[in-house]
Formats: sequence, structure tokens, C-alpha cells
Amino acid sequence: MKDRQSGTIRSVSATGQGTSSVLTRFPIDLLGVAGFALVAVVLLAIVDVSSPAVRAVVGAPLLFLAPGYATVSILFPRASALESTDDRQFLGQTRTLSDAERVALAFGLSVALLPLIGLTMVAATVSLTGPAIVTTVGGFVLGGVLVAALRRERVPAGEQYRLRLGRKLGRLRSAIVGGSVVHTAVNVILVVSMLVALTSVGYAFVSPQQGEEYTSLELLYEDDSGEYVAGDYPTDLEPGEPVELTVAVENQEGADTDYTAVVQEQWVDDGDVIDRTTHDETSLAVSDGDTVHADLEVTPDAESGTVRVAVLLYDGSPPEEPTTDNAYRYGYVWVDVDESLEED
Repeated sequence: MKDRQSGTIRSVSATGQGTSSVLTRFPIDLLGVAGFALVAVVLLAIVDVSSPAVRAVVGAPLLFLAPGYATVSILFPRASALESTDDRQFLGQTRTLSDAERVALAFGLSVALLPLIGLTMVAATVSLTGPAIVTTVGGFVLGGVLVAALRRERVPAGEQYRLRLGRKLGRLRSAIVGGSVVHTAVNVILVVSMLVALTSVGYAFVSPQQGEEYTSLELLYEDDSGEYVAGDYPTDLEPGEPVELTVAVENQEGADTDYTAVVQEQWVDDGDVIDRTTHDETSLAVSDGDTVHADLEVTPDAESGTVRVAVLLYDGSPPEEPTTDNAYRYGYVWVDVDESLEED
């Protein structure tokens, strides 16, 4: 292109100029959104931090502001709308937005986009886990920021939207605390309530989804066919005859767990244990999701009467005085010790 004032000829490459401009003059607001999205993906999907506070603080803006802000930036790259209808092209900006309107629209669009992103993940057979959601939303934000930067670059420099953070923060502060004490208190309460609501919902979205965690204990008896059944326990014993039981421990705690099973003979009166004797302790190492069976044999000390044979399960080592009250799980069977059986 020829410069009429200097009489010289300059060679201008539109493509090279645009690429260089995007790289060297990337809008600060879009750069901040992209950087935040990358940090969020690293913390919540790759590192998978477990701190609820970190997950809430990082997850809420990622889900409820970043996707909408990237979309708003694509739709409204100018500081003000085009005045001439002849200059308006496809996706041309026809409305001027204030900064407050951009933030409000970013929030609304984010809420509307999240279900669409979720449906897309389901259609693509992607599991709706915390890391998968964070990665997908982060990818959407980064792609949207890139498109928004290219759109804004096509707008003349003087007409591009620019975020002047210093002025905005000053106006925001004046709007919140610039009035009376009552006005300020109401505004602060509203802002805090909104932040609490957003962070709570954000944490629920990006926190690892876990099923119910539990440990189950069953007392079983091996029948004549070799099958374990919950019942048919030996209930009538002669003095000195052992009780043979099988304890089944299922671990659904989400981690490998070492248990201790304590076998007790208990004397019970009117629902209260009046005396107890510990006969044995058994260690059980159970992997997450597995069930371990262990054969137990206990010979009651009682020479006659009805006693309760209890199995007390503990996560780790048992206390000095194991009871049904301090046991993690417990089960028991009733047996009658009868001297007359010995004569038969």
C-alpha cells in the first residue's frame, strides 16, 4: 500500500499483522479468563485437590462466570454498537453493553450453557465426573476465549472493548459502600450471600462424586452343602461345646481397611450386658470393594444358661474394653448351654 505523504511504498501483510497483534496485544480480560481456566483445570482435574475451600473458590467462577464471559466476548467484541446498519454483518454487534450487563449476562449464559455442555458429554459417552466436567468446561472456555480474541482483533483499536479494572473496582466500591450504613450493610449481605451460594453450588459440581461408604458385618453358618447362610446357627450346646461361625466383612469405604473382630461371650439381663468375656481377636485386611470371610470358633465358659456370643468389629485396633456401644459394627447369636444335653 502506498503512503501518499512520504511517497514510499509499504508492504502490509494482513494475515501476519493480525496474528502478531493477537499474540502481542491479547486483551487483558480474555487473558485473565484463559489463565484462570487453565489453573482451574490443573487444580481440580489434574492435581485433584481435596480441600473443599479451594474447590469451591476455584470451581464456582469456572462454572458460573467463565463460559458465559467467553460467549459474551464473542457476541460483543465492541465497546459500543455499530451505528450504521450497512456496516453490520453476521454476528455484528447491535447493542452496547455496560460492564454490569456483561457480568450479569455472563452469569446467565453460564447457567444456560452448563446443561448443554452436560448433554453433549452424555451424548459423547463421557462420564459426568468432577474432573471430566472441569476439563470439558475449561476446554470450552479456552476455545471461546480464542474466538473472542480473534473477533475483537477485527474491530478497529479505538472501538474494541477494553476492561479498565481500576475504574470499575472504584465504581463498584462506591456502589456498595458509598451510601448510608444501612445501604452498605444490605449490599454487603447480598454480595456475601451470592458468593456463598455460588461457591456451594460450584463445589457440588466439581467435587468428586462418591457413592455411599459403608462396612457391613454378617454372621453366617456353613450348612451341610457348604453354602454360607444367615441362619441355622447352633443354638443348643452342651457345656464345653464350641460355637462355629463365619464372619463376613464387606468393605465399601473407598479405601483398603484393616479391621479387628473381637469375639465375646456376654451375659445379658433385661437388655443390659452385666458380664462379658473376650475369647478371641482376629485381624482382617479387606481391600476396597471386597468381602472377606473368616471362620471363628468360641467355646462359652458358661456351664448352663443362655448367653450371647457377639462379634464386635473395629476399624483398626479395638479399645481396651470392647463393647457393643463402641464397636464400629457388631452382630451376635444366642446360645443355650444345657447340662442335660451332655447326659444324652
